[in-house]
Amino acid sequence: PTLDINVWDFDQAADVTGKSVPQGERLGFKINTNMVFNPTDTRRSNMYDVSPGFWWVNGTSTATFTWTNDINTITVDSWSTGAWTNVTGATPYYANTSTVNRLMTFADGTTAVQANTYTKTYYFNNTIYTFNTSATNMGTGIIGGVTEPTQTTFVWTAGTGHLWDTTVDGYIDLKVKDESGATLTRLFINSSGADSLTDTQNSKSLTKNFINVQPFTWGGYNSADADVYTRGGYWNTQALDFNNQYAYPVGTYTVVAESKLNKMKDNYKNQGADFTGKTVSQTYTVTLVSDSVKIEANKDSVVRSKPFSVTVTGKPSTEYYIWVKGTSSMDGSYDNQPPMVNLNQEKVVMDPQAGPYVIGANAYENGAGKTVKDDVATGPYNGVRYYANITTSTSGVRTVEWVTSNWTKAQKYTIRVERNASGLGDYKSDEVDVKVEKGAVTIVAAGDQSYYLGEEIKLSGTNTETYKTYLFLIGPNLHSVGSDIKNQDPRRTNTNAKVVNNQPGTFKVVDVNGDNTWSWKWGTSNYALDAGTYTIYAVSQPYDKDSLEHAAYGTVSIIIKKPFVSATASQSTVAKGDRIYITGTAEGQPKGVQIWILGKNYAVVTTEAVNSDASFKYEVRQEETKKLYAGQYFVVVQHPMQNDDYDVYLASSTVGAAGYGIVYNRMLNRQNNAAGAEIFKLLGSGSLQGSDAAEALVQGINDPNVDDTYTKLQFLIEEPVIRIDPIGDKRVGDKFTITAQTNLAVDDEILVQVYSSSFKPTQKSQSGEFSGATGTVKVTKGDSGMNKISFDVDSSTFKPDEYIVTESAVIQEATGTALFNVLEGTAPTAVQTTVAVVTTAAPVTTAAPVVTTAAPVTTVPTKSPGYGALIALIGLGAVAFIVVRRH
Repeated sequence: PTLDINVWDFDQAADVTGKSVPQGERLGFKINTNMVFNPTDTRRSNMYDVSPGFWWVNGTSTATFTWTNDINTITVDSWSTGAWTNVTGATPYYANTSTVNRLMTFADGTTAVQANTYTKTYYFNNTIYTFNTSATNMGTGIIGGVTEPTQTTFVWTAGTGHLWDTTVDGYIDLKVKDESGATLTRLFINSSGADSLTDTQNSKSLTKNFINVQPFTWGGYNSADADVYTRGGYWNTQALDFNNQYAYPVGTYTVVAESKLNKMKDNYKNQGADFTGKTVSQTYTVTLVSDSVKIEANKDSVVRSKPFSVTVTGKPSTEYYIWVKGTSSMDGSYDNQPPMVNLNQEKVVMDPQAGPYVIGANAYENGAGKTVKDDVATGPYNGVRYYANITTSTSGVRTVEWVTSNWTKAQKYTIRVERNASGLGDYKSDEVDVKVEKGAVTIVAAGDQSYYLGEEIKLSGTNTETYKTYLFLIGPNLHSVGSDIKNQDPRRTNTNAKVVNNQPGTFKVVDVNGDNTWSWKWGTSNYALDAGTYTIYAVSQPYDKDSLEHAAYGTVSIIIKKPFVSATASQSTVAKGDRIYITGTAEGQPKGVQIWILGKNYAVVTTEAVNSDASFKYEVRQEETKKLYAGQYFVVVQHPMQNDDYDVYLASSTVGAAGYGIVYNRMLNRQNNAAGAEIFKLLGSGSLQGSDAAEALVQGINDPNVDDTYTKLQFLIEEPVIRIDPIGDKRVGDKFTITAQTNLAVDDEILVQVYSSSFKPTQKSQSGEFSGATGTVKVTKGDSGMNKISFDVDSSTFKPDEYIVTESAVIQEATGTALFNVLEGTAPTAVQTTVAVVTTAAPVTTAAPVVTTAAPVTTVPTKSPGYGALIALIGLGAVAFIVVRRH
């Protein structure tokens, strides 16, 4: 079994279970169950079978009888003058034996019989159905010692079987509880001013609902409803009781359904409790609220030109009038206009502009006969936009949007909602105030308000007046009422650049965001503007400088400067194979700069992007300078200026291509040649070279028809050199620095090698010896025009000898060499002392007169070589070095 219930609103044709409804709504209850009592035609009576029997005895009139014999063999049929049908196969639900003493008078009037009636009753829903038996005109006779009737007419009044009856056979009970906890068994269907328990014609029972349809609805017509007065009866939630008070006060009511079919609720339990959802439904609620209306605004104040809305909460699916109260003195002109109802809203109806004015003809409460239309402004649209008829939703709510404009007068307005509930002056109404305020427009320019022509200027601000912001520009020799800021030639001589009132296309129109902010990036490249001070206007409406009294506006002043370019070379003198950087600044946010590098039989044209901070950096790579011939090179860095285009350009650097090697001025002879006029030839036969090409290029950019600007510089390419500074004699154990001068660039890597001149090939049977140092260092900035190389040496492991120093660039082709001597660790003295020399860290030698410790024999101490021997060694070292260099 299943059982559930819903609260149904017949006025809204909606389920309002758990919801709030105003008093006056006609409610009912939908019972949803799969339990249906539907007996066959032979079982429509509550009675299944009756088995009557009787006993009769002798007796005298008015005597007290004593039972003397039972005659159980007599059947009902032998005594009955009528007939009945026994239903076979029935199971008795209940059996009852009752004794009825009846005075039985014989025909002669002298004998009476006391008859006993035995009744078996079968029923549904505790309905007991009984039968009566009687005997009359009994005759005399003896049967088994008992007087036999002389007349055997036995009358049995059989109970006639009846159809089901909702008052008898109904098995679903509804229980409604009010907020105080009282359980109601009947509900008013009319307002009679009586008691629902006694006034049965105006109330309807909640119990014994006979379910013969699915779903079954309490309230409304049900064929099973035997009470003709309750057919079509709804719960009248605004019924009055005998005290003329609301029988059902506002509050929350609960409702539950219970099944009593075959005592199911009593016998079918869920662990001893009622089985919710099966024999007992869930308990639901419905809340009655007073039949009133409420209006609320989504904001207390609004800036004009922005909308606002009001929400009406009242009786579901009910019509109300809504209007701007007390505005009849306004004519709808500029700054004298109330808010208007927005068009095309659901369930919001307005009168036609030309009439008839059916909605506006409604007389409002306390208006002394005045109508709604009499209470609003007269124009525009004949005032029909200031009022409307609305219909609430099934939940009793309707939201109405109102619009304002710059014509709306800034003041407080009252929005009124009203309904004549009964048509007899029972008004339901409410009001809400909304204040309309003037808005404001602001504008700021990002940065320090000083910009180079060609830069992108970000303009931003707020606009609380309208959804669009209108921009225009004023300045020297621009239109005095304002020039269109989006026109690239805003000068006064261009009549198309003048802004015109109420023509948005002559302004720059910027949409306002939901948070009332707006922004626009003004790209000034290619604008016909000179350096100077300009003022930008941001306006709430498309009005020029002389018509701003009709709009909100803000201004910002900016300075426009002429762009320029500056550049420097990382080095004025560059060694072949070194990189060189050309860095600089290009103001005005150009797309890039064009770089020309010109030398003897050499010309390169390239471009480099400009960063957001106006800086640029171009690298002449090492592999390029390595191939350059030593000499002077000229550099021209070209800025495209306002039009962001290189007006002087190289047509092509590809041999055989059209315009190969030709430099053009695109601003000249354009009517005959789209490429412009030829200035000079840079590449190929007949081209200008070196400084001549550089001079021709500069003169071409200087042409007054060209807006480009430039800067020039030069650098010198040299053969790379490394000059090692004199080292001088050193002693074993000395720590010193070998320095060199070079034209290589800072941070170039240099391989430094210091090795003994005695280092030479040996026989297989001999051990070799090496003494020296090696390492890689970087070039550092010098002080005298040349850069510096420094290499630190620790000679503690050196052998006294002549040493060779080589310094070679790792990438470039540059090498420097030098010689120096390493002497004994102590200066020579007059006293000769034999000192045993034991080598520890220095490698052994096979040529010097010092015996090494590597051999297993005892070494013989020797003297350090004298000045003469040292000279001889130097000579040998020099010869070896020459041999190595020649090799």
